[in-house]
Amino acid sequence: MLQHCQDDPGKVAVYFFFDFNDKQKQDPEKMLRSLLCQLSQQCIKIPPSLETLFSSCESGQRQPSTHGLLETLRQMILDLPQAYVLLDALDECLLRADLMDMLETMAGWRLQNLHLLVTSRREGDIEDSLETFVDNQHRICLQSTVVDKDIQQYVRQRLSDDKRLTKWKRDATIMGDIEAALMDGAKGM
Repeated sequence: MLQHCQDDPGKVAVYFFFDFNDKQKQDPEKMLRSLLCQLSQQCIKIPPSLETLFSSCESGQRQPSTHGLLETLRQMILDLPQAYVLLDALDECLLRADLMDMLETMAGWRLQNLHLLVTSRREGDIEDSLETFVDNQHRICLQSTVVDKDIQQYVRQRLSDDKRLTKWKRDATIMGDIEAALMDGAKGM
């Protein structure tokens, strides 16, 4: 996606990866702040909506509300020809209900220039929330046998190319066991 947008000034891509191992990457408000920061860095001048948010917070003396951050994001996206927002690993967000509310709000904007891609492991609360605003035709489940062949091809390629595994390449049984263990543990991921 980044490559798709890289050479086209009419397309902007921003992203956020939730991560169990990083407290800063588990908070949906931090996600909003990151998206705003990334969008502003791709602008020639400070967007008016960002200046308005800053002014409304007494020139940075207090923190903006989540509503203020969302509204600023909406305004900034409106000013772009095409905006791609990528959010990875929703299941690693600690405040999932807040995150789902934010996503529902963003989906509710119904902006023609906003393209939102989210990924997550299959978690009931996330699936239930997304169900309310994402059509079935726009969902792809990667935890299935559909991707098993791709994963197997990737595993085989890595096993044959990884120099650290050179000593095991002579033993087809061990290489088969390694491949089988990786495939068994992959479960579509």
